[in-house]
Amino acid sequence: MKELDNYYNSYNARHLNPAEVARSFIYSGAFQKLITNDHAIILGARGCGKTTLMKMLTLPALNNWQHENATDIRQNLPFFAIYVSTDIYWDVKNQTYSSELSAFGNLSDRISLFSVTSNVFNSLCDTFCNILEFHLHTDDEAKEIELCRYLIKAWKLDSTAPKLEYVKEALNERVDMVNQFIQDIIFNHKEGEAIKTPDFFNLSFETSLEYVIPIFERIYSISGQRKWALCFDELEFAPLWLQEKLFKSLRSRTQYILYKLSASPILPLELEKSLKSEYSPTSGNDVTIIKMWGTGDTDEFSRKIIDACLEKNIGNIDSKAFFGSNEIYNKSSDSYEHGSKFYNEMLALLKKDESFAQFLEKKDVDIKTAEPTDSQKDVLFRKIKPVVSFRNYYLSENKRINGKYKTGYRGRKTGELYYGIEILTKICDGNPRWLIALITAIITKSPNYPVPEKVQYDEIINTSKRFKNVIANIPTGPSLKVPLTDIIDRLGSYFKQQVLGPTFNLDPKGTFIVDENEHDISDEVVKLLEKGISQGALILVENNAETFDFVIRGKRLKLAYLFFPLYDLPVRKYTALKMSECLRGLQLTESGQTSLF
Repeated sequence: MKELDNYYNSYNARHLNPAEVARSFIYSGAFQKLITNDHAIILGARGCGKTTLMKMLTLPALNNWQHENATDIRQNLPFFAIYVSTDIYWDVKNQTYSSELSAFGNLSDRISLFSVTSNVFNSLCDTFCNILEFHLHTDDEAKEIELCRYLIKAWKLDSTAPKLEYVKEALNERVDMVNQFIQDIIFNHKEGEAIKTPDFFNLSFETSLEYVIPIFERIYSISGQRKWALCFDELEFAPLWLQEKLFKSLRSRTQYILYKLSASPILPLELEKSLKSEYSPTSGNDVTIIKMWGTGDTDEFSRKIIDACLEKNIGNIDSKAFFGSNEIYNKSSDSYEHGSKFYNEMLALLKKDESFAQFLEKKDVDIKTAEPTDSQKDVLFRKIKPVVSFRNYYLSENKRINGKYKTGYRGRKTGELYYGIEILTKICDGNPRWLIALITAIITKSPNYPVPEKVQYDEIINTSKRFKNVIANIPTGPSLKVPLTDIIDRLGSYFKQQVLGPTFNLDPKGTFIVDENEHDISDEVVKLLEKGISQGALILVENNAETFDFVIRGKRLKLAYLFFPLYDLPVRKYTALKMSECLRGLQLTESGQTSLF
């Protein structure tokens, strides 16, 4: 488990500098959308690659990226990126000093604005340095001094030497000074005494950028060459006032400043009014919305990650040859032929599962031969293949006795079901962080190929348990006494019964719709589900790339595929039912007096 923790943390882009991110970057359709000459917002769960995409917009990353498209993108990128990593301490009211500053009016808001503005100024200095090094290839000291004199005056940095490195030092020194200022107020302020704030508290990063960027362009003779993209990463941790300001800016028509933002899949409800008004930004006209889930290229993207892991650790080797192919999920044309593995599994299941025989008879399949017509191969047999395989693996019998099915089960691990390239490309739902950790762990345990099925299963189940432990730490509300993992257990058990229960189902229930009615699913449960979506434990199934999502009531969700091995579920999306039907009777308080409903 410690080994997996190390793998997981190693591939968190937040801890890597842009050059390090570039070395393992996988080109994707999402990145292609992000580098266009438009405002853009990336929405996705933790670990899905948002930070990697945002850092790849910077010049150090692009200039360390070895890819067939790298040179073209470096030369034709229509903007210079100012990358700003959100700091949870910007949210002064909720994260930093909480009630300590509540008695001082809007002081906490002003400190929050100062913190954000200081970070943007620091990031702008980094971008200036990167442009001089990677784009202009100059170290003209006279021009740098001229630029810094403007910065020092504009940002009220008295007694600072006119060099970019010293400007950055002065900004950091100012942050430390403000922290001392706050401590002095908290511990030494006398009631009724006026609080005098520094003049630099009045600075605004937006108006300042609009002032100093043209000066930089004039000094270095690059006016009109490129726009500038203000890239705020992980806005889910930012204070609400900043989120409102930036999302409203997506409608901005400033000629030379773009906004590239990243956030969780579900945006705060407080933003809905401003983003759904008559004057709000619209997808395709004002902003490009990039949703990092449910896209058509998820499997292809995962395959590229797997190939890259193999090349890095072993060499150029075919991933299908290395991990093998899973008969349950591959699309082999002879899967349903007489004598095939699946054909034999159907015959075996027919002998012990009367509900399966009854199902085939209703579908006009001869249960003596169990051979499909050409039209039945894709319409029927392809759909039932995973269910047949899982039922044959786990059921010892399913016979009708006195009008009721008596179902017996074999206690078996799913080692023979969870393996192969088809599983590995799906199991992490396209989440690079978990997928890299999983593939690296498998390679470490078995560097030679083909990798045994048991080795793959063991590492998949270890990763599944590790992921569930992470999700178990999501905090619940004040009156909600069960963790999200208890709700996941109930959902997983319900879906397992749909697959392995007494009745053979062509389309077992495998996804759920969050009830619209608060009486059925409480608001507190909904908030917990939203946290689960942000962590990647739950996945929105529908993906309307044209709209923002603020609520999940009425939305269709599925469990993350990483949970499926824990509940013996085939890695497939199946039909949906109301969430309340899955969770009926689950007690949510310690007393057991208040149920979900």
